[in-house]
Order: sequence, then structure tokens, then C-alpha cells
Amino acid sequence: MQLKTIDLHSHILPDFDDGSQSVEISLAMLRREAEQGVDVVCATSHYYAHHEGIDAFCARRAEALERLSAAMTDDLPQVLPAAEVTYFSHMEERDLEPLCIRDTRTLMLEMPFTDWTDLQVETVEALVLDRRYDVVLVHPERFCFSKSNKHKLKQLAQLPIGLQVNAGSLLRWGTRRLALDLLQMAHMPLLGSDCHNLTSRPPNLKEGRKVVMQKLGEDFLTKIDLNGEWVTIPTTEAP
Repeated sequence: MQLKTIDLHSHILPDFDDGSQSVEISLAMLRREAEQGVDVVCATSHYYAHHEGIDAFCARRAEALERLSAAMTDDLPQVLPAAEVTYFSHMEERDLEPLCIRDTRTLMLEMPFTDWTDLQVETVEALVLDRRYDVVLVHPERFCFSKSNKHKLKQLAQLPIGLQVNAGSLLRWGTRRLALDLLQMAHMPLLGSDCHNLTSRPPNLKEGRKVVMQKLGEDFLTKIDLNGEWVTIPTTEAP
């Protein structure tokens, strides 16, 4: 069976967050994804609990996806609504399923850009072990600026969670070693472009996949693809 190539992290919805600013840019980004062999793109728009409620976010997301879908052609990748959920207090008490990748329990979680507290780690543990979300920590390499966070990340990596490294981190010499180490450390290694536009943060999954192939091998890249399919498969179809 041919595995799908999935870009798990993008800001491709038009005029929604700090990503694409128009339908035209979104379409151009999707064409770039298609040229790189991508079959599925997860639209992980930023969700900030302090900014808007979940229902309002989902309604706004549906409208943006509808505008994009109306302009899409059949040769473009499938777009799955999702969210990049920024950590917030007591999130383990909320119904977060509407923010998950469509029809899954996969929660794409962005941790704080500060030293993490024990309580924040416990919240992630509760999301995984008590609430049974399939948590994916996005771009963990961006949080490894302190020994404390590195230690807590290793602690979280013992859980059945995914670590989604950004392709761009594999392309920069200063972050490549860390990104490769995190992929190897992960219970469920995953890859995304975190694309925002066509210039400073363009779709670059193909280049990142090439680095994984060169440094970690074809079997490891297949593992990433299998994990990508697993976290995007609808729960009704899961084995």
C-alpha cells in the first residue's frame, strides 16, 4: 500500500492567522505542496484560548476552509481542518476534540515559550493518560533553550505522544542535530513544514524529508509516514 505524504503543520487557511493572507496565496502554497509530492495538508491554524472561544474559532475556521475549498482544483492536496493549540491553564478540563485534526483525537499542542513548570507537564500527562487525547507536541526543538525544558521534554517523551519537528529545523545547520536527535528520541516521530507563506516560511516538507532520508534512512522516513497516517486517520476507521 502506498503511504500518503502528509504535511502535519501548516498555516494555509486564508486570512485566518499569521499565515496565508489570501485565497490566492493559499492556493499557491497548496500548489507548492503538490509539487513536493504532498497528499494531505493539516490546516493547523493558531488557537489562543485567551483570544476566542472554541466554538467561535471553529466557525471562523469552517468559513475560511469553505472559501479555500471553493477555489481548489482536484490536483491539490486534501486539506484537513485542525489547530495549533497554544497551552492554556486547565485545558485538560475542556472538550478539545473540536480542535483536533478532523475526526480524530489528535491534538497539536504548542507548549509555552518559557521554562515549563511541573504543572504544565502534569497537564500534558492528564491530556494523554486521563483524557486520552493523541497529543502531538509541535516544533519541540524551539523549546530546548534551557536544561530545564530539555529535561521536561525527555520526561514527556516517555508518554505515548508525538513529537512534530519542523522541516526548516532540519535544513539549518544550527538546529539540524537537535532536530534529528528529537526525532530519534520520539515515541512517535512526525514532520511538518509549519509553512506560513511563499517567502520567509514556505512549504518545504520535501527538503526536510530528504535530510531524514540521508541521515536516518528510508525505514525511519517510512516510520514517520506511518505515524502521519495514524494520527490523521478518523477514529471510526482506526484499527
